[in-house]
Amino acid sequence: MLLTETRDRILAEVDRYPERRTALLPSLKLAQREVGWLPPEAIAEVADLVGVSHASANELATFYSMLRLQPGGRMRVEVCVQLPCALAGADRLLETLAEGLGIRPGEVTADGAVELIRTSECFGACHRAPMCRLNDEYRENLTPKATRDLIEELRSGADGVAQGNGVAR
Repeated sequence: MLLTETRDRILAEVDRYPERRTALLPSLKLAQREVGWLPPEAIAEVADLVGVSHASANELATFYSMLRLQPGGRMRVEVCVQLPCALAGADRLLETLAEGLGIRPGEVTADGAVELIRTSECFGACHRAPMCRLNDEYRENLTPKATRDLIEELRSGADGVAQGNGVAR
């Protein structure tokens, strides 16, 4: 199921660790980056490449919220609503994003571009709250203006944002 390039990257990841199973989480992330989510076939293939049981790979995949077991939007916007972010306006941020994108948390835009998530997971950027994560990229210090700019960026082409440059703003 996975491209040869992804399989090679997973095998290189396995070689980085003294214990093969340590490479399981980063390898699942590589598979998810290619496929967009982790169908059972991808989890099984990663397990085989890493050298762990399919059950172990499934356990890990179901534990972490960053690993997606269902398809969703191409851009996953996860808003942290833990206490530091909440005190800095996370509810306002989530509401503004929802209104600007025309969806509620847990929904995907009609074109499949953006999925909005209200997360219970802290992303550890409390000192730059409120914040959200766009796939693997952090967006921090989201003032009302920065939030409006983010909405425009998402509307103008979430695929470009998803590729990003990996730099948190």
